[in-house]
Formats: sequence, structure tokens, C-alpha cells
Amino acid sequence: MSVASEGFLGRRLLSIRNRISLVTDPVGLRKLRRKEIRILLQLGNLTAAGDICGKLVSDNPSWAPGYSIMADLACHSGKWEEGERLFERAAGEHEAAGNSEAAQRLRTGPLYRLAEARGDHEKCLSLCTGTGDLNSVLKARSERQREITDSTLPEETHDQLAGRLLSLESAWRGTKQSELLQTAVEWSNTEPEWRWRFIVESMAIWERNGLDLDGWKKPVRSTACPVLDPRFHTEWRNYFNDR
Repeated sequence: MSVASEGFLGRRLLSIRNRISLVTDPVGLRKLRRKEIRILLQLGNLTAAGDICGKLVSDNPSWAPGYSIMADLACHSGKWEEGERLFERAAGEHEAAGNSEAAQRLRTGPLYRLAEARGDHEKCLSLCTGTGDLNSVLKARSERQREITDSTLPEETHDQLAGRLLSLESAWRGTKQSELLQTAVEWSNTEPEWRWRFIVESMAIWERNGLDLDGWKKPVRSTACPVLDPRFHTEWRNYFNDR
């Protein structure tokens, strides 16, 4: 991080802390604390971020976002099992609060990827039993990884992430392989963990088919870290060691 960027974040942190000192509303205070934690993460101060988040969760034991933040902190530190446990807790608290949509986002996001990284494809299947295109695509993905050959894919989707993963699943099945590189190039650093899985698997498909991988240098090198996936660092090193 440049000195200028660090200075900017430091000034933002000071401003937020000044605002925190004036706020008494619990909801408003939690929002500001989340911003404070986010900046501390950007500055690499995991200990301070963890202390603040731990106090927030202690004071608000049913606050689902607090468990998600703690899970992110655990993953930043490479504590993947703890992160998975905390994401499970966050999903459960969301369900208890009637926010099933937020719970499902965790199940089809970090919880799915962490289970997949462990090779627990049965768990992956159990996480995508809901409705919607993303659930359908992830179900087909899990079945492919379990070598179930008669799984079906949705014909189309209007959900951007589901559409990208659908094109990847289609490519694994032998179609739309030519579209993969363009999709990766156009994919900004939103959903960085899914973006990385798309890149790694697309390259594997191209390599299997004897295609030139030079075009993949751009999306690989434009990957913004951290990518909170247990497989990332090994895959990243392997890519550069092979080239």
C-alpha cells in the first residue's frame, strides 16, 4: 500500500472514530463500527479489527453480520475451519431473524466454497437446495464434481453471477468454451472468490483441450487480493511457477 493510500485510510479512520464518540444509537453505532473494522482490515490491522468485532458480538449475540465479519477475519488469518463455523452461525442468526435471503447468500457463497475446498461435495449439495438460478447452477456443479453424469443445467439466467457460473459448467460439458476468456477479462473484481474459481477452472479446460493459455495472463494478474479461498495461494504459486 502506498504512503498516500495509507494516509487517506488513516484520516478516514480518525473521522469515523470521532463520529463514533458522538453516537448513542446502537444501530448507528454498529454501522460505524463496521466501517471502522473494514478500514482496519485494509490497513492490515487484524488484531484491532478482531477486538472491536468481538466486543460487538459480545454485546449483540444475535447480530448476524457480526459473525460474518468474524468469519472474514478468521479467513484472513487462514483459520478456515473457524471461518466456516462462524459463517454457519451467521446464516443461522439470519434465519432466526427472518432474513432467509441473507442466509442463502452465505450458503451459496463462502459456505459453499469452503465446503468445496475440503472436497465435501455432499455438503455443497445440501447448501444449494433453495430456489433460484444460482442454486440450480451450484447444484449441477456439485453433481458434476460427484461424477453424477445426468445432472441438468438451466437453459438461461438473468442473474449475472449465475450466468457466469453457468457458462463455466457448460464449458466443463463441452460447450461455450470459446466464451470463457472474454468473460474473465470483462469480470471486474466483484465476487473475487468466484472470479478466481472461474479463472482457474477455465484455464484447466483450455489446457485439457490444448489451447494457448497466454491470453489468461491479464485476468490472472489483475486479480485483487486477498481472495478468501483455501486453494488460492497454492493455485497462484503454481500458475507463476509454471510460467
